[in-house]
Amino acid sequence: MEKSLIKRHESIIVSTIQTLNEVGLQNLSTKLIAKQEGVSEGTLFRHFKTKTEIMLAVVDHFSQYDNAIIETCSQKNFSPLEAIRYFYNAYAEYYQNYPEITAVVQAYDSLMCDVELTEKVSSIIYKRSEFIIRTIQAAIDQKHICTNIDPTMLENILTGGSKEICLKWRIEKYSFSIKEKTAAMVELILNGCMKN
Repeated sequence: MEKSLIKRHESIIVSTIQTLNEVGLQNLSTKLIAKQEGVSEGTLFRHFKTKTEIMLAVVDHFSQYDNAIIETCSQKNFSPLEAIRYFYNAYAEYYQNYPEITAVVQAYDSLMCDVELTEKVSSIIYKRSEFIIRTIQAAIDQKHICTNIDPTMLENILTGGSKEICLKWRIEKYSFSIKEKTAAMVELILNGCMKN
């Protein structure tokens, strides 16, 4: 029986992520996505007009998690330092449980080459960084982090460290716990920035 339109739409997104993880962005094609999905390219194009439209849906799918993380920080009334730890550790846990999704993060630079994807990817990157920068500033205001720390620079360091751990995790075929490495990295950096 034919999958419902919504289920097929979601299924194509998941198949695209799996294919992207296997072949990389440069080799990703609608033909390979259709093969992974077990349908014809014609069926694929009934749901998405172009490969770019599929990738926009993939990026949207990935970014849905952002709102959940930010909302959780607010609902649980975390202190700024708890929110920073939770933010990076939640992504690490997500990646640990769904390794294929990390192919999307690692493809961000290449996705920026597509004019239609640039705005979407930029907005995701800036929404994340603005949340962390605001949270770092709150930690500074509450005197938990040294006042001479530049919030933007600290966000760059934390996010850069997180991406580097993710890349090495992929290179090493997921042979270590990304959750543990990320948590250790965040603690090391935050401890170096805290007031004594």
